[in-house]
Amino acid sequence: MENSRATESRSRDHERITLSATKITTLDQPQPGWRYHSGTVLYTERFRDGRLIAASLQDTGVPWYPRDEDAGTPAFDLQVDGESLYFGWEIAGNADGRLVLKHTRKPVTLEITTVPGGDGFFRRSMKLTNTSATATLGLTSVAPLTGLLWPMADNLRENLHESGSVPYRIGRMLDNEWGNEGNFVWQDIPLSTELAFGARRGKSGHAGPFVIAHNNVYGGYFIAALAWSANWRMSFTDNSLRNGTTSLLFSISPTGPAPLRLLAPGESTQLPDVHFGMNHTSFDDAVQSWHRYLRRHVLRQVAPQPVIYNHWGYLEHEMTEPGLIREVDIAAEIGAEVFIVDAGWYADANTPWWETTGDWKAGNRLPNDLFPVFAHARKKGLGCGLWCEVESAGKESKLAKEHPDWFIRRYGQPVQRILDLTKPAVREYVETTIFHLIERYELELFRLDYNVEAWDGGFNQQENTLWRHCEAIYEIFDKVRQRFPKLQLENCSSGGGRHDLGMLSRFTTTWTSDWMKMPRTVRILNGTSIALPPEYLDRMFGICMNGSHRGNVETQLQLLMLCHPTLSGLTPTLAEANPELLALVKKYVGIYKNFVRPFHRDARIYHHTPVIPGGDASGWCAIETVASDRSRAVAGVFRLVNAVEDSYRLCFRGLDPARRYRVTTEPGGLVAVVDGFTLQQQGVTIRLDTPLTSQLLLGTAVD
Repeated sequence: MENSRATESRSRDHERITLSATKITTLDQPQPGWRYHSGTVLYTERFRDGRLIAASLQDTGVPWYPRDEDAGTPAFDLQVDGESLYFGWEIAGNADGRLVLKHTRKPVTLEITTVPGGDGFFRRSMKLTNTSATATLGLTSVAPLTGLLWPMADNLRENLHESGSVPYRIGRMLDNEWGNEGNFVWQDIPLSTELAFGARRGKSGHAGPFVIAHNNVYGGYFIAALAWSANWRMSFTDNSLRNGTTSLLFSISPTGPAPLRLLAPGESTQLPDVHFGMNHTSFDDAVQSWHRYLRRHVLRQVAPQPVIYNHWGYLEHEMTEPGLIREVDIAAEIGAEVFIVDAGWYADANTPWWETTGDWKAGNRLPNDLFPVFAHARKKGLGCGLWCEVESAGKESKLAKEHPDWFIRRYGQPVQRILDLTKPAVREYVETTIFHLIERYELELFRLDYNVEAWDGGFNQQENTLWRHCEAIYEIFDKVRQRFPKLQLENCSSGGGRHDLGMLSRFTTTWTSDWMKMPRTVRILNGTSIALPPEYLDRMFGICMNGSHRGNVETQLQLLMLCHPTLSGLTPTLAEANPELLALVKKYVGIYKNFVRPFHRDARIYHHTPVIPGGDASGWCAIETVASDRSRAVAGVFRLVNAVEDSYRLCFRGLDPARRYRVTTEPGGLVAVVDGFTLQQQGVTIRLDTPLTSQLLLGTAVD
């Protein structure tokens, strides 16, 4: 049996390697074209009549006949100086997935790079260059990726009648408001109707530019994300025709007041990347393939992901040196690995933290600076982290008073707190400040926050500021990564306000939301872990943000086992600590470090309840995370509010049916040995007779 099992495991590994194969094929007939292979997914583009056409995107690995390819849907849209440039091009170069187009009327070139990443996914990158020797050009709008999905004709009316459905639906995060991240929903697209959504508050928003499209008739999932940290828009249009055919048109774009970007003679700008691909198995497998692609090609990894303790809990911004040292002692006692000093360290006593951002020197709250606190933390074996909102300056800050011209201006008026990174002096100040803080305090972690909403941005000589702001912050943190390759970088923006791959590709974790209270905190993790791998998602337990006020204490701690844990505010002092609480916290910190973290980097996640309804999250939530070799698993089953039944049957999806597993349940620590087949087919019945309780199941293969 052991040899058979080893052979089966090797077979699965070979299958994963095969499905991740990539290739680019140049096509000559009937028009020039390029076919990009990512596993069994093929993306084909053709150049015809001065246009780049999104000829086909399919998941079978078998190319279409050229006669069946779409002949009219452009692969991108572009407007310069108000003129549409999706047509009128000629090929100026082509090699290794890099296509250079030169426009025949406008002095611009467009460099398009399409990279197959395996597992059915691709990366689309574009660079726009002004080739004029004298004229400045304005980028009016751009959609880096447009196309057509799933054209259908055969017996469509009959199939739709039988299914009682429309052809297509969209999965996205419904809410774009603070504290409502992760509300994943499915929305049907009515016939001959466009469904459009996006963000317009000057950042990518609490929903994030991420989408899943689904073919309701024949199946299949399309996943896409825009790597952009400002305003954006996605649209999906049901293209049903009277002849009984239909298809799904889509467009993905950054947005903002025009011109988005001015291009001086000879100047270039990188357009936002789009990551996209397909899968035709299951929702779980589509999400897992997406996560593998992100881990391999997009997101940054610095090992290990530390257990974090944030000082904010009981001290908030009115911190003192003795108070911070007490917090360090609590962090060390419960087994945390990094201690973060959050907002307020730079300000004087009795001043709101947000009014003095910009003065990044310790205020009179800390007369000895942070050095004694960080020295104590390191003596206790903790790394040190620091919060900063370096893109802002409060109205009471010295910076605001000395440099009133450093803020963005909109409609002739300055906008409070938002620094204008399009100005060289401001950008240099931001970059220098970040490097200075990291080096001055020898940080192991740098936490970037962004608690502002720029909305339409500012305007400099008619150019909108949002585009250059993104360029600047990206380039700055690219330099940070190069100089400090082992530094942990935590992204935050009023919680999950910049939940996009433009930022996250440069950071090691992201603050999923500021909302920590049950039951919505469960839905937040459930939804955001569809868009992003769970080990990158920060969730917190403790009094901070009133997160500990509602629900069973172990339920709150168990949620942290399914993501990246942070703790804050467990007790005012160690002397006052509840011993049973500390014991529970230590237990779950140990479970995370010793059981979950070793396999989390390449784990597969299964969303048993991808859609959780209700204003605050109703019913049940079940999340299962399994090691890639199926040797370990952790699953959390949570009873939320308004659940109809008192029990939930969890049938594991990711275990190996040919193996046996030692399953430990928490709370209680009960242990049973069960074969994987039984755990999959019959499952485990979890009975919880009161809301906001849960059960955690830890499975280890017994070989």
